[in-house]
Amino acid sequence: MRRAPQRFTKNKDAVRKLQLETIMKYTLSAKHGKLRYFGLPSSALGDVQEWQEYFCEFVAVERGEAGREWELQHDLELAAFRAGLSDKITLLRGDIDLVIAKRKDAYGNKVRFPFDVVTLDYSGGLFYRDRLDQLARLAAVSNLIRNQAEKQASFVLFISCNLDQVDHGEVQNTIANIRTELGRYGVVAQNVIDEYLKHGRDEARLKIYVPYFVNLEAAKHHYNCETERVIFYEGNRKTRMMAFRFHLQFDARTQCLRSPRERLSQLLNKPLIEVIGGIPSPTSLGLPKLVSVPDGEGRK
Repeated sequence: MRRAPQRFTKNKDAVRKLQLETIMKYTLSAKHGKLRYFGLPSSALGDVQEWQEYFCEFVAVERGEAGREWELQHDLELAAFRAGLSDKITLLRGDIDLVIAKRKDAYGNKVRFPFDVVTLDYSGGLFYRDRLDQLARLAAVSNLIRNQAEKQASFVLFISCNLDQVDHGEVQNTIANIRTELGRYGVVAQNVIDEYLKHGRDEARLKIYVPYFVNLEAAKHHYNCETERVIFYEGNRKTRMMAFRFHLQFDARTQCLRSPRERLSQLLNKPLIEVIGGIPSPTSLGLPKLVSVPDGEGRK
């Protein structure tokens, strides 16, 4: 049976508007319609349609369902035709993680990096493990940053995921490592980190885990990363969702790599945005702030 086209909630519409604000904030050429997009749009092309005036090209990746790959790929092309966007959309076929790694799709069509905006909408969760037990989607983020860095291109990165399958060991161990890292700089963070580790919602921990991961990968490739406030909301069928927004500014003034420019205290103390009924509101989820950060904290 063919899957019905995606329908979006008011919450998703609000997230899309917040993402557009990020595009406009960091991308000076947005008003001139010269941006290039790469990623996983919905089959209904909601983001593509809403953002079309700012872009000259959308490179969309669609894998489809096993054994019926052509169906969703056809749906996407049909949606583009109906929206009058066929001349702006290039369809690549295959798993986006492999497309990023190989820089070509399942049919050998090459990906022309760099892009101004990249959207990785992992509706199946961020912690998928491949047959080698590797976190394939996190590896894809790393490969994407590397590909963009080879062209010395600054860009906006959106990562979305549901919370159905969270690798709690990976996340909690990483946050424990953050506590140790802060301790090396004389920051007493025991109580604050404990609150994150025992919090009843995964949103609290992923608010730190994902930006920390992206910051580290960005720094490896001469990027300064700026993290916008993390969004969480309820999607279709009451699925818990999170949306992350980053701007990666390329800066290779030295060959020696640097630590991330964003401090850990900034990531910890930054509030989230909760979207309910299409209305975004700031929230701390009851998490404490890291206070009395000494001058010696450096880049942490």
